[in-house]
Amino acid sequence: MKKIIISDKIKRPGLIIITLTAMCLGLFPFLLADIVRARIINVDKLLKQLEEKQIDNPRLIEKIAVQRGFEYEKGLDFKCFSWSTYPVSSGWTNKIGDRDFFLDFYIPPDKKAIICTTPVLAAALTAETDKPFLYEVYPTDYGLRVRITIGLSEVGDACKSLTGNVNCADSILSRQAIVRYEP
Repeated sequence: MKKIIISDKIKRPGLIIITLTAMCLGLFPFLLADIVRARIINVDKLLKQLEEKQIDNPRLIEKIAVQRGFEYEKGLDFKCFSWSTYPVSSGWTNKIGDRDFFLDFYIPPDKKAIICTTPVLAAALTAETDKPFLYEVYPTDYGLRVRITIGLSEVGDACKSLTGNVNCADSILSRQAIVRYEP
């Protein structure tokens, strides 16, 4: 009977590939999966505030900015998997000196909505108090537009110094937060 001998040269690359694959699969939920509810968007309250602003100054561009949330709004939520989403756009603000990444989403009228984030962004928001989690709400003819601002100008600076392109991390940043509404 012949014994099959597998050399160490063949074992090592296979082990490395398996280890890297397992690490990538293990990190996926933390880097790219929106599984943590970061905020509950109280649509009724926002519509009432927008209405009051319109009465006070009819020529004013309507917008409500919300910076702080409550502790009960945060946590794992299975609605982050099952509710619908409608992304509109993403990019960098034009503010010179402190550019921030933003994500725009649409919420249809009369729908409950939540903002979901990746565990990495949720942890960063909890740890970093200087940069609040900001979202703005604009009325449209067909519902509400929600703009999430992620204050990570350092990422753009790092991309520019490493690759020469400020937008090198946009695909990762655009997956860090998402607005979901009930179907």
